[in-house]
Amino acid sequence: MLLVLSGGVIFQSHLLFLNWQQLPKKDYSAWRLEYADLHTTQPSSTEEDETLLDTIKANQSLEIQLHVNAQTKYSFLKKNVALPNMEILLSNVNGEPLAYQELTPIQWLGSDPKLLDYLIKGVATQTQITVNIPLVLPYSASGFQIQMVYPN
Repeated sequence: MLLVLSGGVIFQSHLLFLNWQQLPKKDYSAWRLEYADLHTTQPSSTEEDETLLDTIKANQSLEIQLHVNAQTKYSFLKKNVALPNMEILLSNVNGEPLAYQELTPIQWLGSDPKLLDYLIKGVATQTQITVNIPLVLPYSASGFQIQMVYPN
């Protein structure tokens, strides 16, 4: 009887260990920004000034391409990485900050069809994610910084 109970305890702890290994981990070093660019589509100059300004604001976006590369000591353990928040800092020509925004994964992934899987299971290693984030840019914005952060 004691042998059966101890076998059951070992089996249960093994399952707990495996489940713990499958939880997405917070890994700052896994996220690499491969490409980022601000896009502004210029409308035709024949439109009225008010409509022109609204059209410019509606056509501004930040295109970002991220690569996830999580390293693990043991190749048989598949490591999934938790989704971080994204910090965007816009600056002017002199490098002075103009605007700051922190986006949650739901905000920066938007309508990505894999969003629910990413939130529950994490992002598998060697995954590339490309997103377009709509922004309203200040008139004097000329640069930006992007950083991936995990909330406390």
